[in-house]
Amino acid sequence: MTIDLKPYLDDPQSGWPQGGTSLSTQPKYLAIARAMSRAIHAGELIPGTRLPTHRQLAEQLGVSVQTVSRAYAQAEKMGLIQARIGSGTWVNALDDNRESAYLRAREPHPETAIIDLSIAHPVCPPSHHLRFRQALSQLSENLHPEVVTANRPIAGLPHQREQASLWLTERLGMPGEADDRVLCNGGAHALMLAVSTVVQHSDLVLTEALTDHGLIALSRTLGFQLRGVPIDERGVIPDALDAACARYKPRAVCLTPTQLNPTGATMDEQRRNEVASVLERHGVWLIEDDVHALLEPTKLTPLSARIPMQSFHITSLTKSTVPGLRVGYLTVPRSQLHHTLPRLRATSWMATPLMFEVAALWIEDGTVEDMASAQRELLAERQILAAQILHPLPKMARPSSLHLWLPLPGGWRADELQQVAEQEGLAITTSTPFMVEQTAAPSCIRVSLGAEPELARLEEGLERLAKLLKDAPPPMMQMVY
Repeated sequence: MTIDLKPYLDDPQSGWPQGGTSLSTQPKYLAIARAMSRAIHAGELIPGTRLPTHRQLAEQLGVSVQTVSRAYAQAEKMGLIQARIGSGTWVNALDDNRESAYLRAREPHPETAIIDLSIAHPVCPPSHHLRFRQALSQLSENLHPEVVTANRPIAGLPHQREQASLWLTERLGMPGEADDRVLCNGGAHALMLAVSTVVQHSDLVLTEALTDHGLIALSRTLGFQLRGVPIDERGVIPDALDAACARYKPRAVCLTPTQLNPTGATMDEQRRNEVASVLERHGVWLIEDDVHALLEPTKLTPLSARIPMQSFHITSLTKSTVPGLRVGYLTVPRSQLHHTLPRLRATSWMATPLMFEVAALWIEDGTVEDMASAQRELLAERQILAAQILHPLPKMARPSSLHLWLPLPGGWRADELQQVAEQEGLAITTSTPFMVEQTAAPSCIRVSLGAEPELARLEEGLERLAKLLKDAPPPMMQMVY
């Protein structure tokens, strides 16, 4: 069929090139999708109408087939149309029992305007990029010869492990010798190695009721069972953990005592002592995710330091320096090294020596501490900004956390807010990816504060979010027969 979008594209607000000029305020495919939205609202395109093929519409508008394909994809994402295999693309019918996003959300911002509040990411100002380049330049002039030729030891080059061990002991308070440290390609790699060392297929593992989605994905990959334990603002609740250990007899317990993702819950020293006592009494393996350790201004002794013979301790520099520095440090009980190292060899042979040479340089000259301190200051500034803009909404957050945990006000569902926020040019994360049990998800979102390097863009994103939450949620545009 032929559809006439010209009146809607001729609107100066459409973003379509006007008057023969090639300049436009947004990509052509978005202008086409918005024109389709206006045509539907105006009654020009009625539900159940079959749309022209991509090629036909491209010829009508004088654009490429790829542009029309992207326009159709955007329109389907907005809830305007539906592609049906073998029968073409159709305007959504009102009786298909779906909530049409275009009826309950505003027009989308251009893709280039998306403000990312969704990913847990450290702030990366230009100075961080400059330091990384300077480190690579410095190493090029005086590179340890083994960095280029190494393919063993599997656990990492001796000088890198020695230096890492000293730093882990002095800075984090994690006891051990160089032989107990294994170098990994980031914290996620270390987590996989630790879990697979002591957990077999179908074994049961306990963790926080809300936990990092990487552990949930790992449980599905390795085939072990994951069960959540209740938490509060100080992390896992000792009595609940004690009861769960007694009832389920888990093979291991995976915990994040410092700045739990997504809530930011952090155990104080008393809570750590209580949890360690529970684990020791039950004789269960502890796998501690301590990747946020450097984001806390006050040193907190790892859980693993209290029960080192039954603990795997994981940390990295990714969250406190720059994400591209994929270095993970895994402290392994000496009795389990012969199980961990074959798994390291099978997954990456050995961790990339060059990245650990950068890390070693930065640890030795104090750059890691400088960057971690700067990160804490940058995040504290952003947490204050978020508290001001989102006031009086309640929230959970640490002063120097990568994100905050925001319960939603009256009537809002997290998945609905995520959809509407996307139309407003915001990317946010709901509680669903962090849910261990298949139960009703908390009506909360995680708002990340580090992914946008420019403070002005973060402020704009937070103001958009605050404006959304001040209004009641849009009505459900769903018809049931």
